[in-house]
Amino acid sequence: MIEFNGIDELIKELEAIEADVPKLKKEALIAGADLLKERTKESVYSYGLQKRSGKAPEYIDRTNPKNDEIFVGNTKDGFYLYFHEIGYWHVRAKRFIQPRPFMSITYQRSINAILNEYKKVFQKGLKIQ
Repeated sequence: MIEFNGIDELIKELEAIEADVPKLKKEALIAGADLLKERTKESVYSYGLQKRSGKAPEYIDRTNPKNDEIFVGNTKDGFYLYFHEIGYWHVRAKRFIQPRPFMSITYQRSINAILNEYKKVFQKGLKIQ
């Protein structure tokens, strides 16, 4: 709740809010990315990818925020997950293997939940009900 009596207090409150926004933006990005990371780990085998070694969920991770961006996806150890997302040419079988996307589907289904995570962080940080 923001309360003020004069213009000086209003300016002071606005400066305080402005100072917190970059920190809140970083926290919001992390909260949303963590939610997406967990949902992606849960859905790896939900859309046709065969469970062989069972390590695919371990290869899903997120980056740290940089330039107001954060990325969620497979690590270099799980590079093969990218091929399942877009499809690939199987050399021995001499045919194209159709994509079995799970990351893009999980992202599309999680957009509203990610935005809610952003909202929660900003509401808490700015003390808005």
